Amino acid sequence: MTASAPNRRGRPADPVARAERQAQILDAAHACFLRRGFHATTTAEISAEAGISIAGLYQYFENKEALVLALVEKDLELGIALIDRLRDAEDFLFVVEQVLGALATDPIIESMARLRVEIVAEASRSPAVAEMLVASDVRMTAALTDVIASAQARGQIDPNVDPEEVALAVSCLCDGIYGRLCLPNAARGPFVAASLAMIRRTIAPDSAR
Repeated sequence: MTASAPNRRGRPADPVARAERQAQILDAAHACFLRRGFHATTTAEISAEAGISIAGLYQYFENKEALVLALVEKDLELGIALIDRLRDAEDFLFVVEQVLGALATDPIIESMARLRVEIVAEASRSPAVAEMLVASDVRMTAALTDVIASAQARGQIDPNVDPEEVALAVSCLCDGIYGRLCLPNAARGPFVAASLAMIRRTIAPDSAR
């Protein structure tokens, strides 16, 4: 009888266990990057935060940049989940206000927003991170354009606005809000409120302005 090959140390053969360990490492990297930034953080610090060896970490991510790329994907998933809240909304602008309001109050969103600022900074130095961030933004814009066009079809948005143009503008506004989330609470509210007011004036049907 042929003996089965041993599992590589630190990498569970069970897909569920493997996914859980990857999530554990990403959470540790997220915490370390927020405390010290990408460049100051070492893989040794990340592995210690995750409670695994450095060799174990490398079983899942070949280097620190791979961790950054995985966090870009995680950020995209959160953004798509927020956009999905707008799909088929009975009151599109009301849900937009809820979503943007959550940017300033939800601790999970705040944490990802602070990380996104770090990701954008890293994109200015790493072509691989920049490429993935651009690809992420393309997917986010496409999803937002789709829900805006759907809201137009339901008569909830001015039919004369261009859905993609609005999606790009909203994305820029959100990036600005993300930056503000790195500042004390007092510096957040007015910018969120101003963004909401401008969006309503720009895209609401005449009857809703």
